[in-house]
Amino acid sequence: MKKENFSHLVGKSRNQIKQEIGDGFNYFNNETWTYELEKNWFGRRTIFAITFKDGKASEIDVFKSFNRC
Repeated sequence: MKKENFSHLVGKSRNQIKQEIGDGFNYFNNETWTYELEKNWFGRRTIFAITFKDGKASEIDVFKSFNRC
C-alpha cells in the first residue's frame, strides 16, 4: 500500500472517513486514527494513520512497524 492510494481522504471530515473506511477501534475525537492494513508472517505490520486538524483530515501516513500502534 502506498500513501498516494489514500490521498483522496485529505480534507474530509471524521464522519466522511468513517463512512468510507469504517472507524476500526479508533476513539472518534482522537487527533490520530490508525488502521492496520496488513501483517506479514514475521509480525511486521503496515499501519495507515490519519491526523486530524480542526475536524478535517490534514495528514496521511503509511508506515511499517513491528510495534502495535
